[in-house]
Amino acid sequence: MPKLGMGPIRREQICRAAAAVIAREGFAGSTMRMVAEEAGVSTGMLNHYFSNRQDLLTQALLFVSERAQSTMRDAIADVPAGWQRLRALLDSALFEEEHATETWLVWINAYGEAVRLPELRHTIESRLHPWYELIDRALEGLVPPDDPARIPWSWRFDAVLNGLALQALTSEAALDGRQIREEVIRTLFPDAPAERLRSRNGRRARVGG
Repeated sequence: MPKLGMGPIRREQICRAAAAVIAREGFAGSTMRMVAEEAGVSTGMLNHYFSNRQDLLTQALLFVSERAQSTMRDAIADVPAGWQRLRALLDSALFEEEHATETWLVWINAYGEAVRLPELRHTIESRLHPWYELIDRALEGLVPPDDPARIPWSWRFDAVLNGLALQALTSEAALDGRQIREEVIRTLFPDAPAERLRSRNGRRARVGG
């Protein structure tokens, strides 16, 4: 049994390993043994914290989602409303150095598995609520209030960003983070000032490049 007080540390260690394996191998190609080896623990330790592979995927999704949303929340916390805040959110989602691609890949795998796993759909829904709140905060001052007869602005933003990230990561499309960011802004705001579309420091995003 784990030592007293080690539970949360071990759990995070295993979730971090599960995210890395799922991003690298895909969910179908991931095994409990692979995750145990990545985490440097026994499969028995894995079974202590997670009931099965589906539970492992769910917890990996929660881990990467909470990690990414915390980073994005910090990125826009002190940024004035308007174009600067919107760019800060997109930069955090696309240019975050260490974990961006891994986060996107775990989400892609989770969406695929959610087709047949209702419990996973509930988890996805629970993590989308704070994500939509972040988007609404980033769009503050740039869009009118949501019209009940239309799809919410946060859903539209999410659809464009996720669609382009999916293309970048799962096809041979030559898309990088700069292009994705520009197209998200252009699609939502056709009249956006051109200077708002410049890449931050000319850097390529971790998504698709």
